[in-house]
Amino acid sequence: MKKMINIRNNIIIVLCITIVLMAIGFVAISMRLKSYQDKEESFNVVFYEASRQNTTKGSNKSPVGDVSIDSSGKILNMNFSLFAAHDELTYSVIVKNKGTLPAKIIKVHKNPDYDIETYKKLIYPVTITTSDIEGKTLLPGEELEYKIIVYYNPSINSNVTKNFSYNIALITESN
Repeated sequence: MKKMINIRNNIIIVLCITIVLMAIGFVAISMRLKSYQDKEESFNVVFYEASRQNTTKGSNKSPVGDVSIDSSGKILNMNFSLFAAHDELTYSVIVKNKGTLPAKIIKVHKNPDYDIETYKKLIYPVTITTSDIEGKTLLPGEELEYKIIVYYNPSINSNVTKNFSYNIALITESN
């Protein structure tokens, strides 16, 4: 009879320890789930940094360019002054995904779009060339380089000062 009581007491002790361990496990799991629940998923692709890479002057006066990023990082504002044929400005802009989700660059919106004939005439003979980043996917924290080259082509109207503004915005989506 004593042996039966000891076995029963041992089973009760094992069951109590099991219940305590299960409770500790459930607390740990619920804390981990709470941290996942509080984590906010987002994608945020921005212009992160802009720097002039190269300046080539076609005459004794150097071309002037001012590139700035708006406070949210969504718009790149640029102002250029080119004075003579062969003036060239090259800028490197870092595009960064500051979010927690992968993001795809759908379109680079240019305003005005100097690739359209109507606007192209306004800055002729200057051409603007940009690298192609449309369709690229950026993982969280990933960066890529976006190049902008402004060049004053030689023409019969050379050495007429060309002043103009240019804005670029990114249109992105979450993957």
